Amino acid sequence: MKSIIRLIDELETKLPFIDQKKEFVSAASVGWHIEHSLLAMIKMISATEHSTPADYKWQFNIKRSFVLLTNKFPRGRARAPQAVLPGEKISITSITPLLEKAKQKAVLFETLGKDKFFHHFVFGNLRLKQARKIICIHTQHHLYIINDIIRG
Repeated sequence: MKSIIRLIDELETKLPFIDQKKEFVSAASVGWHIEHSLLAMIKMISATEHSTPADYKWQFNIKRSFVLLTNKFPRGRARAPQAVLPGEKISITSITPLLEKAKQKAVLFETLGKDKFFHHFVFGNLRLKQARKIICIHTQHHLYIINDIIRG
């Protein structure tokens, strides 16, 4: 599995294609997928950073187990929460600060204690190791979609 930083760098290489769109692959543009991936990553890392380890409670979650086992999200199944939806106008100007913030958060993420966690709206509580894996799987999921759009 690629590191979070390498995934951010890969997202950054897709900037020249932000306006590209292929309806049969996704209703959203490449820029939408880049911005959404960065917003989700920043949100998940921030939630992990600010978590209180004593609040962690483990519960079995079949969806989490499936995704962590297969290293994939099924396409077209989930809808992004409002908090990680890109704005109306997606541009290099709106994405560039998110790239920088995501890079800073990724560096910070590597310094967090292993007992840190965040609560995911579908997968429940995810400790640091699982959180890292979900962030990577999510980003890779959108990179696959981006690559499919670009290839056409």
